[in-house]
Amino acid sequence: MVYKAFALKYRPQNFAEVIGQEHIVSALTKAILNEHIHHAYLFSGPRGVGKTSLARILAKSLNCSQGPTVKSCGKCLSCQEITKGISLDVIEIDGASNRGIDEIRTLRENVKLASSYCRYKIYIIDEVHMLTKEAFNALLKTLEEPPSHVKFIFATTHPQKVLPTILSRCQKFQFHFLPVEKVVEKLRKIIKNEGLNIDDSFLYPIARSSGGSIRDAESLLDQLAPLFMDEQVPLDIMSFLGIIDEESLNIMVKFIAERNLKGALNFINKLSKEGKDLGVFVNGLIEHLRNLILVKLSPKAFKDLVYVSPQTKDLLSHQAELLGVSDVLKIIDLLVQAKDLSKKLNSVRIPFEIGLVKFCYKGEDAKIKPIVLAPASAPAPEAKDKKDKPGKDNSSADLILDGSWDKFELEDEGEKKTEDSPKFSEAQISENSRDVAIGFNEIRSGWQKVILEIRKTRVSLASYLLEANLSSFEKGFLNIAFPKRFAFHKEIAEKEQNRIFLEKVLTAYFKKPLRVKFILAKDDASFSQNYSQRTGEDNDENREENREENRKDNREDNRDDQDQDFIDTLLDTFGGSYDT
Repeated sequence: MVYKAFALKYRPQNFAEVIGQEHIVSALTKAILNEHIHHAYLFSGPRGVGKTSLARILAKSLNCSQGPTVKSCGKCLSCQEITKGISLDVIEIDGASNRGIDEIRTLRENVKLASSYCRYKIYIIDEVHMLTKEAFNALLKTLEEPPSHVKFIFATTHPQKVLPTILSRCQKFQFHFLPVEKVVEKLRKIIKNEGLNIDDSFLYPIARSSGGSIRDAESLLDQLAPLFMDEQVPLDIMSFLGIIDEESLNIMVKFIAERNLKGALNFINKLSKEGKDLGVFVNGLIEHLRNLILVKLSPKAFKDLVYVSPQTKDLLSHQAELLGVSDVLKIIDLLVQAKDLSKKLNSVRIPFEIGLVKFCYKGEDAKIKPIVLAPASAPAPEAKDKKDKPGKDNSSADLILDGSWDKFELEDEGEKKTEDSPKFSEAQISENSRDVAIGFNEIRSGWQKVILEIRKTRVSLASYLLEANLSSFEKGFLNIAFPKRFAFHKEIAEKEQNRIFLEKVLTAYFKKPLRVKFILAKDDASFSQNYSQRTGEDNDENREENREENRKDNREDNRDDQDQDFIDTLLDTFGGSYDT
């Protein structure tokens, strides 16, 4: 027996078997019953939703020996030949391969001939939008005044490409994607007829992956059928389909709701080892989280979802109690950012993992030990005894820096400092720990050393600050002035991330809580002189050489703002630095 694909074997043969297009079936059956049959129809819509099948059903109903009727007998000569596709009076034409004016001229000549034995001569032109403009114009006259025995049925996925003059002469019907539940219902009937034992947990992913196309769903089921004929069904059936199963999405949402970062990262590693497409997984996770929002904000809309299995609906209802709407929106935003960043890094896994870390990581498993910076003042006398030396047990020398941008080391690493920690003598640190008032001159004297420390982790920020002057120090605020021509530098420096970073370096260096303000100077003339004073350069040649070196460094690190912010974040989080 010759094998027949499911998409052909279970193609609808009458109006009653058509699913998901009830609005069109209703209109056509009423037209047949009322003998109000148009001479030209245009069936438009997505691929695989039944346009050509319904065109054949209409032709069969019009030419049935008992018709025109809404219930073709399927036994007469006309019905059987149309079903087999060999009828002389129902001509199917592929618009993609017969798109020229010569083919349409031949059609025009054949239209004049009477039908062989059927009631109507019916032309079904698939992908009609592929016809050339000349072919459309040649068809136009025939379409305006066709013989009474001729009917046209056009099918297309792109109705906007059909000439308006053709559209205006057709009765138009728009086909829709099929709901997942309708597709699953059709698949159940197929597996019942085929004697297959396939659970709904497989049918729903098949229906979702088909994208609302019943033909694609039947083809996928056809590919899987041999696998289910064995007693042992492959566990990784979803990889065969190239889709993400609901169970994986449910597991990830559970990790997110519980803030289980370790579990989430291990699960991503598992998916990656299995060869799953993480880009597809992120898209599915975003849609899954969107359903979670519906559970909380619109239970009725969630209940009406047709592409989610009943088991997953129950699980989402439970998970909705663990996450607030703001949390769900936050993780969705992080996943969208990860998708955008993945295009730049050519990797989905890294941005995906970083997004989960930002959402889930609480930092409770690591105590932060601050880095103590040295002052710019002259070295103080060496400490007299061990008690005055700063270290792990010297609380007066430790400075607690809050926030996510600190460089840190874990306490279980003992006295070992990170490689990026600034190297200052114990005498300098002890001298700087004295509780003395700080003045503007002291800040100015240490400003260049501060910039050198900043340069180790943020080259661009240090370069921008070199273009500025310290203007004044009032009530704990250090005013930093930029010339008007460097307004862009000011905008970058005053970004919250950069401002907080600078304030922490200043506070750690001078052992006093310092905050900064960025302003534009009213007069740029003083900057050249002040620049020489603060850098110790006495001539224009040296000054320009220094400026050029600074510009060169800036060009070498010339990234757009988003890339630079991301790199700075990685350096701060993981304690990295630029090579200097």
